[in-house]
Amino acid sequence: MLVVEDSPGVLDVLTTLLRQEGAAAVGVANGRDALSALRAHDFDVIMSDLGLPDIPGEVLIRAILDSAPRPPHVIVITGDSGPALIRAKEAGASVIFTKPLDWAQVVTYLNDLELAAVASAGPELVRAGPTLP
Repeated sequence: MLVVEDSPGVLDVLTTLLRQEGAAAVGVANGRDALSALRAHDFDVIMSDLGLPDIPGEVLIRAILDSAPRPPHVIVITGDSGPALIRAKEAGASVIFTKPLDWAQVVTYLNDLELAAVASAGPELVRAGPTLP
């Protein structure tokens, strides 16, 4: 999982919480670093803020989805409202969570993604057990 957040404190909290939930989380502070990380690794889930210092969130979402051989789930976590949320959804965001964040909702969403991935993989993987994206 790739986390894109320009606030160092928030980035640290998000990656720490995700790791405590069992996810392999990598954090970056801006859109350019996110695109670079995506060229180097295949991520199942991208969690991104919209208000990044270098690339507007909806532009980053489109770039991620256009360049990925297997499009990841894009989770937006933002303090923005109104038109920004509409632009993010139109760009291809899978889900949008607004700040202040209800962490239980995020965990439920990630668990649902995991269950869907396991179910679509077939009975062999179900017997082997799930892994977080």
